[in-house]
Amino acid sequence: MIETPALVSAPVPAPLRIVAGFWRRLLAFAIDAIITALPCGILGFALYNFFSRSGADGILIGFTLTLAYFAVFGSSIGGGQTIGHRITHIQVVGREGESISLTRSLLRYLILLGPILLSSAVLPMIGGSGIKASIDWLFLGAEVATVYLYVFNRRTRQSLHDLATDTYVVDAKVAGRVELPRIWGWHWAILGGSALVGVVLLSGFGNTIRQAGPFPEFLAIQQAVLDSGKVQSVGVSIQKNWRNGKTDTGLIVNVAWRGDPTDIEKNATEIADIVLQADPHASDRDFVTVKFQEGYSIGFATFSMNRQVSHSPAAWNKQIQDYGLR
Repeated sequence: MIETPALVSAPVPAPLRIVAGFWRRLLAFAIDAIITALPCGILGFALYNFFSRSGADGILIGFTLTLAYFAVFGSSIGGGQTIGHRITHIQVVGREGESISLTRSLLRYLILLGPILLSSAVLPMIGGSGIKASIDWLFLGAEVATVYLYVFNRRTRQSLHDLATDTYVVDAKVAGRVELPRIWGWHWAILGGSALVGVVLLSGFGNTIRQAGPFPEFLAIQQAVLDSGKVQSVGVSIQKNWRNGKTDTGLIVNVAWRGDPTDIEKNATEIADIVLQADPHASDRDFVTVKFQEGYSIGFATFSMNRQVSHSPAAWNKQIQDYGLR
């Protein structure tokens, strides 16, 4: 009897993870942003007096709560899936297809959410406004790089936070390793060249821009209002209104009051008094508008309410005398 040798079947290769597409990732992020914004918004309304005056504290609290949600659910604790990921059937994994650690997930979402939700406003004034401006430009650069890679890195669909932590966002329905070609090297050349051009333009023209036109007087007005101790922050801009063929040019002064303004008209007059004394072109203005900004920013939840008082410089001077401010 002749025995037929047993056939040895070749091993079946393990399936590879499929990288999630553009729109599924965008939809998942939008869902998660809404989910985190809801409790932050409720918290903001429940403690409105605190958050409307806290400024930096509210931003930091919102960032911490939002980061915790994304980092925990995006790690092995949550199976690499936020609620948005589960709805869209995608997952955050490492190259071997494994869920990532909490520390790695924390770093990943710190790089993603930091530039979106934070700004130099959360930092104390150390080293002057130059350092704060540099930090804001750094955040802006990180945002631009994140969006650029998300849109144009079609090989691996990895953005800045993915590349920094060697992670991928893949289809959750398939298990296995992630085997993809490396990111196209010219992406780094494009981003690096753009950053270099931005730095050159900023350093070369920044001082010129600040010293030209209305900027020096704007800075003087801002500083005078801040020195009064009445506001947390202030912004100054020019506004032109066209009415009946005539152009009215005025000054807009946006302030975040310290505490709750007790008398809007009187408080606005106090600010206008400072502005008119600090503005060398006050008599040439058709109007000066003082806007009181109220609200909060907690994570992806934001609420704002503005109240304003606007008068001509002559009308402001009359009110200044009526209130006995001079």
